[in-house]
Amino acid sequence: MTRPRRKPTTVRRVSRTERWLNLLAFLLDRRYAVTRNQILSEVDDYRADWLGGSQATREAVRRKFERDKEGLRALGIVIAPDAQKVEAEHTDQEVEAYRLRPRDLYLPYLELTAAAGRPRQGYPIPSISLKPDDLAILRRAAERVLALGSSPLGAPAASALRKLSFDLPVQAAGDAEVVLTHPVGAQAEKVFRTLREGVERRLAVRCRYYAIRRDEEAERDIEPYGLMLTWGHWYCIGRARDRDALRVFRLDRMRAAALLDGADARFEIPPGFSVQQYLDRAPWELSDGPATAVQVRIAFPHSRWTLSEGLGRVIESLEPDGSAVLEFDVRAPEAFLRWLLPFGAQAEILGPAEFVTRLATERARVRALYA
Repeated sequence: MTRPRRKPTTVRRVSRTERWLNLLAFLLDRRYAVTRNQILSEVDDYRADWLGGSQATREAVRRKFERDKEGLRALGIVIAPDAQKVEAEHTDQEVEAYRLRPRDLYLPYLELTAAAGRPRQGYPIPSISLKPDDLAILRRAAERVLALGSSPLGAPAASALRKLSFDLPVQAAGDAEVVLTHPVGAQAEKVFRTLREGVERRLAVRCRYYAIRRDEEAERDIEPYGLMLTWGHWYCIGRARDRDALRVFRLDRMRAAALLDGADARFEIPPGFSVQQYLDRAPWELSDGPATAVQVRIAFPHSRWTLSEGLGRVIESLEPDGSAVLEFDVRAPEAFLRWLLPFGAQAEILGPAEFVTRLATERARVRALYA
């Protein structure tokens, strides 16, 4: 009896882009520093040659890793040794280790090659130029993955489409949607750069801040823990030193921002803090004040849009006319009332009475501006 011949084992080679993504995913998935040996032993397209290759092959893998670091550095992703060395496996020697923190990754703006070199009027964030053909391929690929429905890549594909639509809006045939951007002044750019540097260097920032609730401007010392863009505005989440409490600040209400110096300028971010905790909040939830439950009847079609955005809780299901009664947890009343104003007669606050009065006052004030 002859045994069947064993098929030779084949090693799947991946593209450089896929290898880079595998490397980033590996580092982002670990909250501790890892050695170069761990990276080369576990990341696809390094592993096979590193574990089973000759000395010359292993040296080629090392060089490939160094080239990949340089390539990622050109995109703004720096993979550098951690400040503290770690002990190598099965030895008493300390070696360099790498750790990629999510806060170190800032998504660059995307722009078409034809627009390269044109000064942007937006925030000072690095950009990547794409060819029109590459943009079409990326968009089509993300749409196809999203159409699969149950694919584990569905959420990343949806995120990629949002990024492409925000940075490079393409008007399809018959699509009347137009995206408008508002130029950002030099003062706003300076505030943004100062806050970003404060986040990166862990330095407190002093600024003049307008508090809309008290209708006054005052000097504030802020320890910036993180920045986020949500609902069309940049926010800074950080500790207000004068109140010794975590607060959310809108960057467009800041001016004269400057980094503090000296020993008391430095701060540490609490271990449990994450900007992600704030990203899914509506503007009226971006406060640490007590929440007030506000009931609103929203007419069709605004009701459908509000429900599709996952805003509020349904108190009464859709009525025959398409309206719905929703309840919102409001911590920042001013932001909530400003959100309701464009709804006009489509939105009616049912309670509490204080909010009914305040919305009527805001509407009267806006009408007076146009009278």
